[in-house]
Amino acid sequence: MKPLLLLGLVLAHLPSQVRAQTVGALYEPGERAVWTFELAQQPLGMHMLRYEGPADVFGARAHHFTAWVKLDATPRMPVEQRYRAELWTDDAGRPLRHVLQARIGKQDSRVELTFHGQRAAARVVQRGAARNLEVDVPDGSFLQTNNFIGWFEILLALHGPGSGAEPGAARKLPLFSSNVLRPVPYEVTRKPDVEQGGVTCVRLEDSLGETITIGPDGRLLELSVPAQSLIVTRGDADFEPFELETVARSRDERFTYEEVRIESAGAVLAGSVTKPRDAEGKLPAVFFISGSGLQDRDGFSSGIDLGTHEILDRLSAAGFLVLRVDDRGCGASTGELEGIGYDELVGDARACVAHLFGRADVDPRRVAVIGHSEGGVTAPILAAEEPRIAAIVLMAATGRPLIDVVMDQNRLALEEAGEASEETLAEVRALLERLSGDAEVDPDELPADQRGLLDNREWLRDHARQDPAANIARVHCPVLLLQGAKDFQVSAKRDAAVLKAVLDAAEHADHALRVFENLDHLFKPVAGEVSRLTDYFEERAVAEEFLVALVEWLEERLLAH
Repeated sequence: MKPLLLLGLVLAHLPSQVRAQTVGALYEPGERAVWTFELAQQPLGMHMLRYEGPADVFGARAHHFTAWVKLDATPRMPVEQRYRAELWTDDAGRPLRHVLQARIGKQDSRVELTFHGQRAAARVVQRGAARNLEVDVPDGSFLQTNNFIGWFEILLALHGPGSGAEPGAARKLPLFSSNVLRPVPYEVTRKPDVEQGGVTCVRLEDSLGETITIGPDGRLLELSVPAQSLIVTRGDADFEPFELETVARSRDERFTYEEVRIESAGAVLAGSVTKPRDAEGKLPAVFFISGSGLQDRDGFSSGIDLGTHEILDRLSAAGFLVLRVDDRGCGASTGELEGIGYDELVGDARACVAHLFGRADVDPRRVAVIGHSEGGVTAPILAAEEPRIAAIVLMAATGRPLIDVVMDQNRLALEEAGEASEETLAEVRALLERLSGDAEVDPDELPADQRGLLDNREWLRDHARQDPAANIARVHCPVLLLQGAKDFQVSAKRDAAVLKAVLDAAEHADHALRVFENLDHLFKPVAGEVSRLTDYFEERAVAEEFLVALVEWLEERLLAH
């Protein structure tokens, strides 16, 4: 789930005569630039960059920038977003320190990065909880932050390839994303120059389907994303700077925290083991498998609080040892994501379960697995192959093949947009079936905004081979199915009821389905008649009735022994 407006990266080839040698030669202290965003010809928001002037960072000469982004809510971008960032660079524009604050709907977060060589120290604060980690940074990288066009203007003016670049020339540049704390692949191609405002400007197209216009002074004038009807334009609009506050809280004093690192097929999964502070001996244990999309160990994904920390903290307080991990390639976990399939994600979960069975403080007869959404597809696979798993809980798990579920989600989204024709839906299904098959697909045959799906092709292929109903039929340990009746991503009737029917038919000895009438996919209460994507950005707690049902069921099967 990635429902945020994420602008692509903006890089360019510039004539050598406009290149400045240092940041200080490019900007005057106090200089500012403003860009406006339009979506489908409607005002969306603004971005401002301000050069504060020379500064000192750790005893070294630096340059200090402050920048802001404000994006308003629209039918296509459902929540208001506010960002404030500070960046300190060396003379060449490479990052030394970066602080990014975000408020998305009612959710606050903060990321602090300090760069040293090919490493960066990161401090991440979300919902008041703070984590510190170290991340790898490719040599010579420049900073990329979603929607912060100004960062790329610095790079463009200082590091254009010179006048020798001809139309058609392509270039790859090292970037590091402060949003996902990972290197970002990017390629840009120079197109024939264009006349704009009576001057000759550089025109570029990039691997994200964007068109970029650069003025003769190296300033970024315009970025357009035709597939999204998005245009970003430099101008002289008024912009009022603002402040954002993010306050960190301390860890829960009821628990002990142990940092763990689990190796899995070329990745190292970083996580935490929590248990009651006064716990002794071998404990019943729980491992939580997250849903699709990058999520950290506490359930934060693209600034959205999914509520995982509330669930796992409640289990720890009840007496369980709980293992929670950052997904592969997220947070402090390593591992490549490009070309990774669902099978590798199942392997990651398998490695985590093996870690629990190998711990001296875990009772191997009392290990349970909880899976949410996609994790609810994974949990039965593990339980069928590992008979020592004592119980599984499936939260909003699908009972149908992935493409059927995704088609339901697309139908709902298209209906809300007034575009749900049978022809459009048929095209969506044909594309998904094609990508999940084995035939070669030429990226040039796809619209620019759909080419990114090729990066997830192995994931789609692996999922296409899974039959959730058949998988759960092979499970013999106790099974609890939990489902929100107002879930718009997974259906109580077409998914949860199907899984229960399979267990009923198999005369499974210990299984139950609990449907919560007013809860959504995150098991949080819904104020309206139906749940919507906008609800995910509201500050809501996981429902108490759900937490009680989950904990009581696991206590009866694992704590009573």
